[in-house]
Amino acid sequence: MVAKAAHPERVVAGILWQVVPDEDEDCVAVPAGLKANIRGIRVHANESQGACWARHRIQAELFDGEDYFLQIDSHSRFAPGWDDMLIAMLGRCPSPRPVLSTYPVGYVPPDTLRDPFIPVLVANRFNEAGILLLKSRAIPLQVRPERPLPTAFIGANCLFGPGTMVADVPYDPHLYFHGEEISLAVRLWTSGYDLFSPDDIALYHDYSPDRGRPRHWSDNRDWGSTNRRSFARARHILAGEPAPPEALVDIDRHGLGSARSLAEYEAFADVDFVRRSFGPRAEEGKFPPAGPPSALARTFTGIYRGNQWQNSETRSGPGSTRLVTQGMAGRLAALWQEMGIRTLVDAGCGDLNWMEAISDRLDLYLGADIVAPLIERNRQMFGHRANHLFTVADITRDRLPAADAVLCRHVLTHLDDALVGQALDLLRAGGSRVLIATTYGKGDNRPVVNGGWRPLDLSAPLFGLGPPDCTMVDGGGPEDCRLGVWRLRP
Repeated sequence: MVAKAAHPERVVAGILWQVVPDEDEDCVAVPAGLKANIRGIRVHANESQGACWARHRIQAELFDGEDYFLQIDSHSRFAPGWDDMLIAMLGRCPSPRPVLSTYPVGYVPPDTLRDPFIPVLVANRFNEAGILLLKSRAIPLQVRPERPLPTAFIGANCLFGPGTMVADVPYDPHLYFHGEEISLAVRLWTSGYDLFSPDDIALYHDYSPDRGRPRHWSDNRDWGSTNRRSFARARHILAGEPAPPEALVDIDRHGLGSARSLAEYEAFADVDFVRRSFGPRAEEGKFPPAGPPSALARTFTGIYRGNQWQNSETRSGPGSTRLVTQGMAGRLAALWQEMGIRTLVDAGCGDLNWMEAISDRLDLYLGADIVAPLIERNRQMFGHRANHLFTVADITRDRLPAADAVLCRHVLTHLDDALVGQALDLLRAGGSRVLIATTYGKGDNRPVVNGGWRPLDLSAPLFGLGPPDCTMVDGGGPEDCRLGVWRLRP
């Protein structure tokens, strides 16, 4: 490790030697030239409590506020210049708080390297204890990515990031083995760290099944109860399952972060810890950029998950029931035919409770919504329709593609003036020919907290649209609730 570093003077190895005195002295002897590079703790092998306990002690007792932290297994080999390589990769991550992790390419001791590739972590299976286990898939070097790819997972044998993560997300000494990686991934992500797969090979790992050394569980008679207690702790953290008090020691210190929620992690990772299932993103290891969820996304996701508009037919609220929208839907379909509208962007599509009856008349329907689980639900419900596509989008931040028309029904009424202005600017910039949006003839444009409601008059000078070219009765609100139609371009 030190010999292969581009800057050996800045490398410090923190080692917990778990040894038998007089038998393992060759394992702990430090060459004179490396004393400045090594900090160590020696414990009798009988006192060891497992890998997570050891890693926790290294962080707690040997880490001294260095700028970067790298965690490995002892049986690792390094590429020349690995330190510069890892720092450069971290700099290529599109995140202010990146962490790199993977299962490294293998080698056969002492120094036979396996064929190189870029390993990416993917979901493997839930074991009988309900713990998600991982594996890796290979990206050939010839088509490796230009920068580290987003991931939802970490490997404990190759974890590199800013030194701040040691204090922000301290290693949990009360986990034993399985559960270590997925719980740490979730804790890092919910604490605001974004996870990435390295785009180059900085180190190698020995995956030999038998290295001629006893494992902790080989000579520890109590390992079974320790392991069961660890499983219970991991399931409590990830799935909210009850656990005995002895499994919850220091759980507040080693629990989830507060920057993002567990539900947001599950949506990003395509994993359901309660149902013990995962989807194609987790299975293939292909994730979108994470980024911090906006307050607006959290607001409307909470409304959707909690059915806060309290309607048994549709979580999009009482203004979206089939009975209320029956007349409006017919008028809207007639408008499409009259104006030659064959492609539609539905900005704030909701659950398509009423729209599904007419959207198949279009050549292309693109439903966009800020609520990620709602979009996943729509894909499952309507993905069989060849003319239907769905995307997660925030209309106050994201520019939507051009179509014949963009529909924004009962969406802007829930936003304050500033966000309405941002959304309208983006909808104009998108290039759609026609805007169809909810407006109120007697709307007073009163102040509103985002996620609330108000009667919004979009023809007010503040919004720069002017009077609509025509309107139709909506039916999903007070008597003056209309769908206004504005021609944005010829």
